[in-house]
Amino acid sequence: MARAALWPGAPGTVAAPLSPAQPRSAPLSPAQRRCRPAAVPGPPPLYGLRALCPAHLYGGGGGPAPGRPGAAPALLPARPRRRPRALGPGSAAPSTGAGPGEPPRVPETPVPSMCESFRAARSACWAQGAAAAAAGGGGGRSREEPGAAAETLGNSIPSASQASLHHPPAQPRARRAPELRYGNTLMRLDFVWLRDHCRSASCYNAKTNQRSLDTASVDLAIRPQAVRVDESTLFLTWPDGHVTRYGLEWLVKNSYEGQKKQVMHPRILWNAEIYRQAQVPSVDCRSFLETDEGLKEFLQNFLLYGIAFVENVAPTKEDTEILAERISIIRETIYGRMWYFTSDFSRGDTAYTKLALDRHTDTTYFQEPCGIQVFHCLKHEGTGGRTLLVDGFHAAEQVLRRAPEHFELLSRVPLKHEYVENVGGCHNHMIGVGPVLNVYPWNNELYLIRYNNYDRAVINTVPHDVVRRWYHAHRALTTELRRPENELWVKLKPGKALFVDNWRVLHGREAFTGYRQLCGCYLTRDDVLNTARLLGLQA
Repeated sequence: MARAALWPGAPGTVAAPLSPAQPRSAPLSPAQRRCRPAAVPGPPPLYGLRALCPAHLYGGGGGPAPGRPGAAPALLPARPRRRPRALGPGSAAPSTGAGPGEPPRVPETPVPSMCESFRAARSACWAQGAAAAAAGGGGGRSREEPGAAAETLGNSIPSASQASLHHPPAQPRARRAPELRYGNTLMRLDFVWLRDHCRSASCYNAKTNQRSLDTASVDLAIRPQAVRVDESTLFLTWPDGHVTRYGLEWLVKNSYEGQKKQVMHPRILWNAEIYRQAQVPSVDCRSFLETDEGLKEFLQNFLLYGIAFVENVAPTKEDTEILAERISIIRETIYGRMWYFTSDFSRGDTAYTKLALDRHTDTTYFQEPCGIQVFHCLKHEGTGGRTLLVDGFHAAEQVLRRAPEHFELLSRVPLKHEYVENVGGCHNHMIGVGPVLNVYPWNNELYLIRYNNYDRAVINTVPHDVVRRWYHAHRALTTELRRPENELWVKLKPGKALFVDNWRVLHGREAFTGYRQLCGCYLTRDDVLNTARLLGLQA
């Protein structure tokens, strides 16, 4: 069982006795505290610029470790800058050398970002303050002032899994909130956040799983009158007498610090050989439609690999529609509800020809690209026409390992994608904006790739000093996507339906001859993930 301890002087607590190593002395007056030089461990975190510079999210800032009984206050080291999260198990440290077949690196030195320039200037100012404090010039700050030296507050109770509660550094006392260490996780817990997320009956409706508390009514300077923590629970008593209880396990799971250690969507990254060796089974159509077990097996394969097959489907558009509706609402687009095409060029798209199609993701020109795509070949009287599948996340991970600066650039430079159509009675002009790689900002997990060289619009959202570097980054990703070992070729045939995660897996086609007839549709991603969660899968 985990044990926990409060910081000395916390509301509703009794001060811990001093150890022999800490002789009792008279408290310092406010004037003495102001004149006392403060140790300077390093600059405080850049809270204000995090939203402005997504490429440098969450750099800097540190947290104290629980103090030992009788130990002197510990200075807090600055937290090192985090690299983007590797996308799969067994990720190696990024290499600085060029990999085989990798395009040449850009010789010029990258232009520093706003965050880097500001952080360098701030560090220089901090170093000057540290030198002044070391010289005894009386330039140190009191602990009540912003930027004061941080000290670990409180004594932790030794146990196998410790939890300790104390104040964070470098904030005015009126804004300070406790930090809670439980197991290996140090959580910074804002008092407003703790009041807002109260799960008591008056604050949260457990039947509807919705908040009842009016967040706008919470005092933004609120502080509890008393705080207590035992082996499994944190208790807070607020000024109005309301008591909030949090399980420590719940806090670890739902805190920012806990979330940034978790993966939103577990995946298995693959190339052609990895996928073949995995021998991922197809699911029979009857099992898929009639049993939860068959549906769950299909969705598990789909979530892990980004592709999944259903066999023995009747080769009609109507039966394909029934199949798709088993897991999601069909997303109606400018192509209709169920699309049905041959090489008759009935729409202004290369897909409606017999030409080969390079690897790409669909609907990059939508503000939210379609999440899942369904393909079913109903008839083919001819040769060629194999379908190409490439795991875009696997390729992106290779870029991250070999040239992390390319990954970073592709994840923060927005591009326009455009679809202009004036064929027959179809008139459309669609524009979508977003970076090639899209990551969750709290854990740098990749969740969406927009890659379509056919539909990429004029690059006019990138300044001139970044354009060439973007082209180098794009070339590095393209090189990985086009490696033969990353290409999985499959022959679609009547009765075999293919589901593709359009946010992850790129698809293409080799040229073909003869008459080829396909049908399919797009599915709403939210509904597919909803179905998976209801079956107990992490999605």
